[in-house]
Amino acid sequence: MKTMNTIKHFSFALVVALVTTLSSCSSDSSGGDEFSGPATGSFVKAKVAGTDFLAEGSLTAGGFNSGNLVLQGTTMTGKSIDIQLYAVDGTLETGTYNVNSTNSDDSHVGSLTFVDVNISTLAVATYSSMNCDNASGTITITFVDATKIEGTFSFTGKEIKEDETCDGATKSITNGSFRLEL
Repeated sequence: MKTMNTIKHFSFALVVALVTTLSSCSSDSSGGDEFSGPATGSFVKAKVAGTDFLAEGSLTAGGFNSGNLVLQGTTMTGKSIDIQLYAVDGTLETGTYNVNSTNSDDSHVGSLTFVDVNISTLAVATYSSMNCDNASGTITITFVDATKIEGTFSFTGKEIKEDETCDGATKSITNGSFRLEL
């Protein structure tokens, strides 16, 4: 019984420390899609249906090769944002890229995805900018060189059901910004 109380107290202290660390990070209160986030390191930041989302450091993983960008930020609460942008010609430059199913640009293709895992029930909801009608999104690359890629994003993701239909809810992701240090 004493061991169980010790574990509970340690778990509570760990959660408080994590919340304190995450809440001390910088935030963007301007309401726009301007680039902002931690001063250094890789991160993905956004507002998901009005709620702050921030994944940084070891909670981000990604790669950049031949003009192809893949970045995922995950939180300790079971949520993740995935950013994918592929340059057919192998060159990714600064600019704004349409990442939805109506994209008619044949030089770049991409998607934005929000995944919400209920850590109590393990139920998963996936919202994508790419696979469904009435979904939309843009990725703006604001900086790219051999050491890092930075940008902003926003999208309205449509829920993709297990049977791959798009008859679920929508989720609005705004004020997104990211950095991938290479």
